[in-house]
Amino acid sequence: MNRLFLIVRREYLNIVARKSFIVMTLLIPLLSVLCMAAPALLMGLNDGDQKTVVVIDEGSGLADVIKDTEEYRFLRADSLANKNPRNFYESASDSVYAVVVLPQNLAQREYLSVFSDKPVQNSLVSQLKSSFNEEITNRNIAELGIPDIQEKVEKSKADVRVSEILWSDEGEAESGSAIVSQILGIIFAMFAYMFVLMYGAMIMNGVIEEKTNRIVEVIVSSCKPLELMLGKIIGVALVGFTQLVVWGALMMMVSAAFGFGGLFMGMSDATETINAMSASRGEPLPAELEDMIRAVAGVKIGQLLFSFLLFGIGGFLLYGSLFAAFGSAADQPSDASQFTTPIIMIEVFALWAGMACIENPDGPLAMWCSFIPFTSTIVMMVRLPYGVPTWELALSIALLFGTALTFLWLAGRIYRRGILMYGKKVSVWDIFRWIK
Repeated sequence: MNRLFLIVRREYLNIVARKSFIVMTLLIPLLSVLCMAAPALLMGLNDGDQKTVVVIDEGSGLADVIKDTEEYRFLRADSLANKNPRNFYESASDSVYAVVVLPQNLAQREYLSVFSDKPVQNSLVSQLKSSFNEEITNRNIAELGIPDIQEKVEKSKADVRVSEILWSDEGEAESGSAIVSQILGIIFAMFAYMFVLMYGAMIMNGVIEEKTNRIVEVIVSSCKPLELMLGKIIGVALVGFTQLVVWGALMMMVSAAFGFGGLFMGMSDATETINAMSASRGEPLPAELEDMIRAVAGVKIGQLLFSFLLFGIGGFLLYGSLFAAFGSAADQPSDASQFTTPIIMIEVFALWAGMACIENPDGPLAMWCSFIPFTSTIVMMVRLPYGVPTWELALSIALLFGTALTFLWLAGRIYRRGILMYGKKVSVWDIFRWIK
């Protein structure tokens, strides 16, 4: 145990003490935010000048319905001499983006044409449809001849809110939300996916580096190969959990700065948060936002984090042992690709299975993938926000740790032979022979 502790400490400090680790730990949350904001920023950069669209009215009387926007400027054909669509293109060169022709019986046919020398953007089609649909609908209602019918229609419109109430094991009612469950499931699944692949690759590269530099020959003279392999896996796992703790602390600090700190403290503090935000706005919060805040506060964050810790440990022991074993059988990272590619494919399948289980977390695919150790680390994290029976959770954890310990033993048999073998391309059959 003393030797194992020394190896774990060496692996942990060797990574954590690097400046690159500290910089990336602080930069990754910022880069994640930028990646989420990138589509909106890129769309803003991609916005061009206001496009001119010519509207030719053949007698519908609806030409003034469409209004100018920041993206499109609509030019009525009444101000032009020639109303032939093709002539506008020939005379206006590149200044006209498209020509819209409104037929005389547009209100009856509900059909119009857009002419252009290339496919127009969906935003133009959507604006035309929404504008004319609303105007024609209002005119059809007015033709019914009922006094004050527009006001009556507006008053008769309903906006039903759906409040999800969940019963706890004690029979108490708690707020819930399918959207919140989906978001939490996706977040935990993505963390589990990146955690295994990123730090598993770190284990493999570390093993190959020590093997290439012949450092491992000196180390194994003082400890057993299994101790060295297990120490590397535990050390790198602690590095990963250190980053997760730092990111969690940063998220709580940012949430507290924006007034959402109560969401991490329970329903009572969430109510205080709602009141504080309402006071700062000077008006009540929208009902949908209040429901969302209460649903987030009603989630059992502690149970989710504890389960994530258990599945993270079990999954990392399972996949980390495979990465360490296959890293020992290669002299360089490219040689290990034949072994790691199936692992990555399994992880990708687990991620897709988890995404598919979001819509039906209690279906047969979700249940069986929750019991298979190679997929349970992701699929079970997707299902947990929806609620999982205790026996399924316990069985999944037992199968995961049982399989992880078995593969640790098998990986140890590969590792103790692979780390001292040089200059030979190892095949899959060699791996099986070492295990045997």
